[in-house]
Amino acid sequence: MKNCFKAIILTTLFAFSSALLQGADKQEKILIFAAASTTGAVNELIAEYKKSSKTKFATSYASSGALAKQIVTGGAEANIFISADTRFMELLEKAGKAEKGTKFLFGKNSLVIASSQKAAPISKPEDLLHTLGKGKIAMGDPKHVPAGHYGMQALTYHKIYGVFNSQKKFALYADARQVLNAVEMAQADYGIVYKTDAIKSKKAGIAYTFDAKSHTPIEYPACAVTGKNTEATKAFLKFVQADKGKEIIKKYGF
Repeated sequence: MKNCFKAIILTTLFAFSSALLQGADKQEKILIFAAASTTGAVNELIAEYKKSSKTKFATSYASSGALAKQIVTGGAEANIFISADTRFMELLEKAGKAEKGTKFLFGKNSLVIASSQKAAPISKPEDLLHTLGKGKIAMGDPKHVPAGHYGMQALTYHKIYGVFNSQKKFALYADARQVLNAVEMAQADYGIVYKTDAIKSKKAGIAYTFDAKSHTPIEYPACAVTGKNTEATKAFLKFVQADKGKEIIKKYGF
């Protein structure tokens, strides 16, 4: 009888301990939804942070619009959102999905025309009217890809967006990284991407850098998602905004 009672106690304690451990694991896991163009920087931030923390991470990199939609209407359980466009952060704020007091500027970026190794050189965007020929310009879909939206603004500023759009010269992609890949693989001679992506490429060059006044400022706001600002999330965001975090972000050109 004593052995039976002892076994019951041990089983109960084991189950209780397991539940506590599972709860701790769940609490210490951080899911980050981030713009595809931040992939390198965020991955290194996580790697550096894990040197002194047991926190677990999961990441989802895609267009800011797609990620914001998943959080606002899809019920995604993200802890942190990093957008490549202030519009989609505002979308979270209006929906009450951005934890108040946690928003900060992750970084800034520039917009460039990347070119494949076989593309003819250009000195200004208007040159594309002559050098493009039968080819197409790779660009993010302006509807939900920030780089595509900025690209549309920049080409409109140079008064050539309408011409290319009417001639169906755009090959639209789901995020800026896919645009750069299309240029690197010579599927498109030119593509409109972020400078941070282009400077890391070994297969594509920077043909032209757009003037900042040709498009709205390229800013990357970040925040904790409402209801998901756990202690682990707070600690990681504090690291990101500290000197070491800023150093890593700057390393990637932001």
